[in-house]
Amino acid sequence: MQAEAVYQSSARPLANGAEVIFEDRLKTGPGARLQSTLVDGTQLTLGENASLVVDEFAYDPSKEGGKLSLDVVQGAFLFVGGKIEGRTGGNVAINTPVGTLGVRGTTVWGGAIDGGYGVLVLDGEVTVETSSGAVTLKKGQATMIYDQDSPPDFPHVWSKEKIDEAVKTISFQ
Repeated sequence: MQAEAVYQSSARPLANGAEVIFEDRLKTGPGARLQSTLVDGTQLTLGENASLVVDEFAYDPSKEGGKLSLDVVQGAFLFVGGKIEGRTGGNVAINTPVGTLGVRGTTVWGGAIDGGYGVLVLDGEVTVETSSGAVTLKKGQATMIYDQDSPPDFPHVWSKEKIDEAVKTISFQ
């Protein structure tokens, strides 16, 4: 399997230009990457062995904003926000295995790194919330979460090597 969409127990391979249906579970296999663009311009990129579901997508191009909810089941992802965020932001929630990300005008990476789950803000602002606490990250800041019961670490700047390691997980070869 390179990349596939699973909808109601039925899997279909995803090729360049393939349509993604609401509530599809997007999955990638070993060494695979997947980039999908929603109708508002939001881009979702998955690294290898990743899985993501678009739980909610309410967008009307004639109106400001909308609502998007993603469930990252496993693996690394990159989110590049589109028009759905609107001017005020806060219309997007990304649920991860360790907590929820609320994004505003954002490009954000998330995934397993250094024995935990990392979140790196490449642009915009993200609030990372777990059952034990929350932090707000601005452009260039990151946090680590080591289990579902722990709060996110204090925002800090990752080394260039760690950023490169994270970005490599969603980069196309």
